[in-house]
Amino acid sequence: MHRTPFDLLRLFLSLFQDLPPLSRALYLPGAVLLIGYPVLSVALGPEQGGQAFATAFLLALAVRVGMGFEGMVRRMLTRYSVAQAVVFAVLFAGLPLLVVAMVDDPLWCQRMQSAFYVVIAGVFLQDVLNKRVSTAASFWPDAEMAEHLPNLTRMMVVYNFGFLLLNETMIRAVDPSHWLLFWAVLPIIGHTVLRAMVLTVINLDAGHEA
Repeated sequence: MHRTPFDLLRLFLSLFQDLPPLSRALYLPGAVLLIGYPVLSVALGPEQGGQAFATAFLLALAVRVGMGFEGMVRRMLTRYSVAQAVVFAVLFAGLPLLVVAMVDDPLWCQRMQSAFYVVIAGVFLQDVLNKRVSTAASFWPDAEMAEHLPNLTRMMVVYNFGFLLLNETMIRAVDPSHWLLFWAVLPIIGHTVLRAMVLTVINLDAGHEA
């Protein structure tokens, strides 16, 4: 079934209607950040703005990592042994926290988000090049999603590189304190866009079969 670019865009935008309720994991880290930064800014004083930024970001990132750690380990267990999965999960979760804990420059915190997108996009890109779907299967393990995994793998490359570009644009376009607001709502934006993209892939696959 042939679709014009306008049809694809209209299909994509229509999928933002009637979104399901959002989980705590999406907005709680942002709430910690938006509360912690003003409090720390006052407590540390105006001359320690960078330290307040990095500390608030560290607290919020720790909450986000902690809430997603179990799911990350579960996905890694689909590809690695128990020992390997634990080691990789600890490194992937602990290294960003360690880096942020050692700096007081907001730019390091901002670029940490970009590094995350680069790593995830690289993993999916490697799967595309090797014609694998194992990473996508760890995100969408249900049997009915199996036929969509190749396109979902390619979609995740576009998704992560797209958000990498968005983050780098925000770093250059807005003040660091305003970027914190962007980071706070980023999981909600990302979840909404990802859901719409997944449904777009499913609809396109169904259209091709028809």
